[in-house]
Order: sequence, then C-alpha cells, then structure tokens
Amino acid sequence: MNKNQMKTVKIHRIEEECKDIKTFTFNLSNLQSNNSQSNNSQSNNSQSNNSQSNQEHIHPLPGQFVMVWIPGVDEIPMSVSDYDEKGNWSITVKKVGNATEALHNLAVGDYIGVRGPFGNSFSIPTHHKKALFLIGGGIGMAPLKLLAKEFLKHELSFSIIEGAKENAEILYEKDFESLSHHSSTIFYCTDDGSYGKKGFASDIFIEHLKNYSKEDLSDAYVYTCGPEKMMFEIFKICEQRLIPLEASLERMMRCGCGLCGLCALDPLGLLVCKDGPVFTSETLRKLEDFGSYKRDFTGNKLKI
Repeated sequence: MNKNQMKTVKIHRIEEECKDIKTFTFNLSNLQSNNSQSNNSQSNNSQSNNSQSNQEHIHPLPGQFVMVWIPGVDEIPMSVSDYDEKGNWSITVKKVGNATEALHNLAVGDYIGVRGPFGNSFSIPTHHKKALFLIGGGIGMAPLKLLAKEFLKHELSFSIIEGAKENAEILYEKDFESLSHHSSTIFYCTDDGSYGKKGFASDIFIEHLKNYSKEDLSDAYVYTCGPEKMMFEIFKICEQRLIPLEASLERMMRCGCGLCGLCALDPLGLLVCKDGPVFTSETLRKLEDFGSYKRDFTGNKLKI
C-alpha cells in the first residue's frame, strides 16, 4: 500500500465525546487505492489480491497521524486515536475551523479521503518502569489513548494525567474507567475546578511525583501531548528531575510528507510530519521553536 495514495472510506460510526469533540471511525481493511484497480488478467488479479493481503496487516502506531480529506473543503492532519485488528481506525476531532466543522457536519455513511499513516511513533518500554506517565490536555489525549491501549497489551502499569479547561471538555472518561482493573490510574484536573482537581496538568504532575522516591524516578518515563505551553512545562519539570520524555508536537501542515515545509522546526530544520510528530527530550532541548513559536499557512512565525 502506498501511504501517499488517497483511500476513500465510508464513516461507519460517529461518537460525540464531549463539547465540540467527536470520534469518527472508518475501515481500511481490504481497500484498493484509486490507482490500484484490478484488471481482467489473472496476473493482475493475483497482484491485486496480494496487495489487499498486505494492506490487512498495516496498522497505525501510537502517535502517528493521517491526512484526512473532507470533500470540497480541505485536507487536514489528524492523530489516530484508536485501531482494532478488524481494520477499524478512529480519529478524534475537535471543531475549531472550517474543515473540522465540515467534518463534524458529516453523518454515518458519508465518505472522506484518508492518506497515511505518517510520521514516527511513541516508543514502547522494553521493561516495566517504576514510574510511567501519560500526560495530556484537550484533544492531545487522542494519540495517548492509542498509546494507553498498547501499554495494556504489554501489561504495563502507568498513570494518566488529563487536563481540560472545564468539566464539559473531559475526554475519554468512559474509556479510561477500566484502567483501575489493570493496576493503572488516572487523574483529572480542570482550570476552573469543575472536575477533578483545580489546576493545570503540570501542577498535578509535580504533586504526583512526590509519591515516588529518587530511585523510582531514575526509572521513570513521560509521554505528553496537548497544548504546547502545557508540554513545555512538563518538559521543564522532567529536565529538572532528569526524567526522559517524549512529546508529540502539532504544527501547520499541508502535505504530510515533507514538501510544504510549514511544520519546520528551527534551528534544526526538522519536519514534524517526517521527523516527528514525536520528539525526545534530547531533540527538544535543541529546538528554539519548542514552547515559543509556530508557523502560519504563509510560513511566518507566530508566538505560541
């Protein structure tokens, strides 16, 4: 399967998660790209069947994204929030602009275009960490949900810290309810105190770290995704305590394959779509843009 070729898929499930956020599910198994139609010849049919068989085994990794085309509107990047072995993929979308509003207006049975998956992914620990954290805010919980699902497959224990502005914006609460049965925990916080503890995710993180010894924190690891100011605060906390971190960054992008350059990060010139979207502490230390600047659709830098 050529990930750059558009696949037309039918939306077969839509879930309203919370205020202005919906999850769209579609199936990518046994799909032929528009340029891979089977011919009448037996050899071409055989090649087509092999192509279909290969596609059945392609699946997104936690942190990867797809480019989603809303017919007649635009194409936008979206993190994959869920996947199953039947080939069902999910994206969780917050209504923030024309393209996402148009996507929110679609119904079950409507069609969208999908390219991908693109980018790198979060790493999976090779052993049980003494302290493993997934810290997210808002729609940034989307890739962390898929990561949590992968951790459960590996029987890893972890803690989730989810931050939101208010109670109405808490995401995946029902999905995370089962975590307590897997020796994992979740902590909620809101800016206004309407759900969980009042404060920011970084505040809860600092408070939670007090429960761990220096020895435990020497075997800790953090994954984060969400508003960049939040991630930058989490990064600084980790740097002070020598805790390695992986952060999934969001930038403007038109192509998903390194052509448009809108997602470039100074001064290294790394591209979020190709070199990311997940970056380690080692790389983040060298990025002047992280926590400070992003580019608009004209390429001009804007303060975050």
